[in-house]
Amino acid sequence: MNARFATLFIAFIGIALPSAVSAGGSQASVPLKPYGSSGQIGAATISRTGGDHIIVSIKLNGVPAGASEPVMIHHGTCAELKAGSQTVLNPVVDGKSISTIIPPALNTGHYAIVVHKGSGAEMNTIVACGDLQIL
Repeated sequence: MNARFATLFIAFIGIALPSAVSAGGSQASVPLKPYGSSGQIGAATISRTGGDHIIVSIKLNGVPAGASEPVMIHHGTCAELKAGSQTVLNPVVDGKSISTIIPPALNTGHYAIVVHKGSGAEMNTIVACGDLQIL
């Protein structure tokens, strides 16, 4: 097992809050805040399995009925997303998404969990975002 993930410590930074809330161990939560005027709000729960796998569970309120909203983990923060590679998660459908990430998909650094409005041209519209820092 990768030692870095065996001792994974995840700190979560709120978008509007300068202070950090930290959680060690096997589970922590990232607030997902509305982006623009979407009104969508919720949380992503990050859980580490017995192995190197990381489970990302998302619950989001305010998702339009029948919508399938793509979710990605981008490098950077909600305020400053970095172009380039990202980790694609399962879409939010009926307000929920569950995905498994196999390291080294995420290394130490700043990331943003980003929920997009939909596919095609709507991918440019972000509806919810939460900042994640992996130490």
